[in-house]
Amino acid sequence: MAGRIWRIEDINPDDPEERFLPALQCIPLGPAMQKITMPEPLARMISKHLTECGCPPMDPALATKQYQPPRRGINHPLNGDADWVKPGTPPPPAYLVQDPESLTRHEQEAQLERYRHMGYRVEKPVPEPSTLAAEDALDEPPRFNPSDHTVTEVCVYLRELGDTDPVERGRVLYAERHGKNRNGILRRFE
Repeated sequence: MAGRIWRIEDINPDDPEERFLPALQCIPLGPAMQKITMPEPLARMISKHLTECGCPPMDPALATKQYQPPRRGINHPLNGDADWVKPGTPPPPAYLVQDPESLTRHEQEAQLERYRHMGYRVEKPVPEPSTLAAEDALDEPPRFNPSDHTVTEVCVYLRELGDTDPVERGRVLYAERHGKNRNGILRRFE
């Protein structure tokens, strides 16, 4: 049962080490205070000690409060978000973690700034590698090689191409940028 939430239904009341496990998790110290959480081996030792001292087994019919599992984080006895409530209290609504992709770019930047303010080191995402180089390798031979043509011919080709084939336009500009790198072409079309 290590690392699980202990419930009265799941324990063996005849085993002194298990008898009080459900009551020994997330013990409240007072209002608005931290709760005592303890690892299972320690809780088992205390349960055995209480049994040896003559404490009667737990009776759910006599209980005035029940354990409510944590609503945030992992479902584990060491998660202090759990609580003890009156029997029959409905569980709180589940906590939903916000999906960063559903946020606008401005909201994402605001979230990242909050993380940085809390001390987290947030790196900018690594840009995806350009697909133009891979598509360039697929063209055997390329449809139009700008290094084989004059500036005027390349400009005419790109002007005629317009927005009809953005992949071809990007491929030609990529080849020009990494080839002859002529300003007469790049200034007009980038």
